[in-house]
Amino acid sequence: MTGIYMINSLLFVVPCILLLYLAFRDQIKTPRPPIILTAAAVYLLIVLAASRIYLGADTPMQKVLLSGLSQLTGIFIFSAASSYTFSQSFFIITVVKNYSENVLLFSYQIYFMATGRMPEESVRAISYIMAALSLAAFPLISLFYKKLMRPALDYTQSLIIWRLVWVIPSCNSLIYTMVIAPDISNYTSYPGNEFFVIPVFWSMLTFASYGVLLRTIIAISRNAELREKLYLTEIQITAQQKHMRLLQTRIQETSRVRHDIRHHFLVLGNFARNKDLEGLERYLEKASELSFLQSEKVYCDNSAVNALLCYYKEQAEKEHVKTAFQVSLIEKIPVTDTELCIILGNLLENAVEACRRMVSSDRFIWLELSMISGELLMVSVKNSYEGVIHQAQDGAFFSSKMKGRRGIGISSVLSIAEKYHGMSRVEYEDQIFRVSLLLSGGQVS
Repeated sequence: MTGIYMINSLLFVVPCILLLYLAFRDQIKTPRPPIILTAAAVYLLIVLAASRIYLGADTPMQKVLLSGLSQLTGIFIFSAASSYTFSQSFFIITVVKNYSENVLLFSYQIYFMATGRMPEESVRAISYIMAALSLAAFPLISLFYKKLMRPALDYTQSLIIWRLVWVIPSCNSLIYTMVIAPDISNYTSYPGNEFFVIPVFWSMLTFASYGVLLRTIIAISRNAELREKLYLTEIQITAQQKHMRLLQTRIQETSRVRHDIRHHFLVLGNFARNKDLEGLERYLEKASELSFLQSEKVYCDNSAVNALLCYYKEQAEKEHVKTAFQVSLIEKIPVTDTELCIILGNLLENAVEACRRMVSSDRFIWLELSMISGELLMVSVKNSYEGVIHQAQDGAFFSSKMKGRRGIGISSVLSIAEKYHGMSRVEYEDQIFRVSLLLSGGQVS
């Protein structure tokens, strides 16, 4: 009996370990097979020891304590080995534990439906049923973790909600251990027809609630991402509108200058005919002091990029930020105008925002944008900042506008760099933040 119980314990735990490895192997801090196998082996030994003690436990509370001990051990190991926090690890481990609990519950139901009674202690048939159900349900739980769990964690890894949501699966597991498990494991209890619907409703209750919760978290993250993208689009539209107004003003000023030049030539001709050299000199001195055109800074021939640079320079000057834009572009660049505007818009928006939050007056933004070869574009933005920059272990930066959420701007820039076989570097030290990119001509297929 003890041997079969140990086998059932392995069938309970091994699918959980395999699922966690497949779903989160890219988040493991030290992804070396010997270390992973050692940690898994240690955990299995702890689970088997707890299972042996669990078999002789007399009260539900003793079983709860033993189950909780093995669960906490797994949480500590997963939290130490992965990039997730303890509360996030608590949620991840407890949900996968609920999965195994549902597999066990359905195994007892199938046995009850086949024999009309509950199994006497641990029987080999339960092991066979558990193995078959684990194989059948594994693709579904893997899809659940891939489509819901990972997106919810990856896009909102630092949200405060992860400090609380672990309570939901923990309560489900607690109810199972204290209420459901003692009944289905006691062969002297013969449930009525209601047992046919208990596993179905219990499974629906647990995983439907997790699905709704995770979809809500993902929706919150995507809405925040859309708002940030819309904000950047509005900035680009504003910059283009300002650029068009400046062009219109320049056209009007040019027309006025052409009209005035005719009068100047008439006056100059009159001085020449009268041989009034002193009057001619005085008039020329006065005319040289006139400003015929309102100057507009032209950084490059690309109107979209030029408009964006003019816009952010104006925004920076409003905040009394020192700026230096060094731009040297040729007609053909390796990225589209839209993608270059996304890069510059995100980097300059972050730079202006960082300078705006500074208390010190020593604020600056330096931009260098140039083609260093025929197909290699270099972008470098350096700015001052104050405070602490929060960065996740996978390299993502957390938003300064919305606490607890990953920033989208830098991620968008780096994704474009990756698309163009680019090299990227993000550095921050001594209160200076710098992003450097090298973009080549070919896209990643």
